[in-house]
Amino acid sequence: MSDLSIKKCVPCSRKELRPMTEEAAQHLIRQVGEWNLVNEGGTWKLHRSWKVKTFMRGMEFFQLIAALAEAEGHHPDIHLVGWNNVKIDVWTHAVGKTTIFATRTY
Repeated sequence: MSDLSIKKCVPCSRKELRPMTEEAAQHLIRQVGEWNLVNEGGTWKLHRSWKVKTFMRGMEFFQLIAALAEAEGHHPDIHLVGWNNVKIDVWTHAVGKTTIFATRTY
């Protein structure tokens, strides 16, 4: 099994890019602790939630996520739910499926 922590996102415009199967996604999700694989309307997404101490901490976390996402060229859906719950959904929008898993320590 390859180390997902060293993998990088690839451009979605690559013609050979294909959605991974549910079986492959279920196998790989074991490597990204604390993340979940969720199916929303037939689209498999990586999902994770964090509780933050204050609203401003949540906004600071958003900025960290945004900088990393921009560097990777892969932009997640980021939500601030209530005042202290940060939620992220990651999938490859171009194919409407989960295609690439990545993990980083924050």
